[in-house]
Amino acid sequence: MDLHRELGKRVRELRRRLGISQQELGERCGRGLAMQRIGEIERGEANSTLETVELLCKGLGCDPLELFMFRPAKDRPLNLPDKRLMELWRGADDKTRTKILRILAEMLDR
Repeated sequence: MDLHRELGKRVRELRRRLGISQQELGERCGRGLAMQRIGEIERGEANSTLETVELLCKGLGCDPLELFMFRPAKDRPLNLPDKRLMELWRGADDKTRTKILRILAEMLDR
């Protein structure tokens, strides 16, 4: 898996879902990632730092988990329990997510 390319595809997908341009995304990122840099990221040509990932999340209105949720390979589609779990996770607020993670950690003894 080419992580840079997958991240770029995901950024483009989320940006288009919002109906905004690369320039608008740059402006939403606060410090204003340059449109050229966003283009490089979307093409998989950029090595994004954690700081860049944080800025992208801010601009796209998502958390890092959602940003890195790449589409599964065509030969490995999500099964129904996986889809249901993702739906529940996305619908949960931060407090509920924290509780879920704590319960899972206890169940898995971690």
